[in-house]
Amino acid sequence: MEQQKLKDAIRIISRAAKDYDDKLNGYNYIFIYKNRQNNQIEYFESAFLPRNFQHLTGIEFIDSQGNILHNPTQFYQKCLNSTLKESDIAFKSDGTTELKLQALPLIVNFLKSSKMTAIYNSIRPKLSVDRLAGTTNFCLGFTKDKNYYVPSSCLLEDIRNLADVTFQILAIFSKPATKNTPIYKDVRYVAKGVKLTTLSFSDEFSSLISLENYTEK
Repeated sequence: MEQQKLKDAIRIISRAAKDYDDKLNGYNYIFIYKNRQNNQIEYFESAFLPRNFQHLTGIEFIDSQGNILHNPTQFYQKCLNSTLKESDIAFKSDGTTELKLQALPLIVNFLKSSKMTAIYNSIRPKLSVDRLAGTTNFCLGFTKDKNYYVPSSCLLEDIRNLADVTFQILAIFSKPATKNTPIYKDVRYVAKGVKLTTLSFSDEFSSLISLENYTEK
């Protein structure tokens, strides 16, 4: 039974790693939303890198003696190369691994289905995230890492249960995660009925994005 559980986990993780690599890895994303409390257009920037993927799985990466390895990039490469073995992984004892694995396939395709964002209200003592993006069915938790928020937890949970107030995501733009590409130009999502050309952006925010690839629908 335990061996089958590990096999199933590797199957889920390996498939999700390939989706993550195709759709998210190596990019910065800027989430644009309207703060209903002050009626201002606000944003946060995120980064999706190889080292972030393992956090989303809830899996422990271990050596042959069962010691935990702190090498998330190697873990990610093993997932992509289909060389991850049952002896390389372990489930966490707190039960969170099973929950994260259920949410993982949804999360790696979350860009077009995330409708809301929120600041996490610390209601769950064991959940260490700073902010969230998602829906009433699932959400992705982000942790602040220097100038960016990085993905750190998959949750099959209504985002409204984890925040005091939620805000509608108006749009998501992306750019390669390099210093040579400072401007967000690629439009990944625009909420239905939203016309970005009519929104009022601050000077700081306007300097971060370009609407040259945006087509109003």
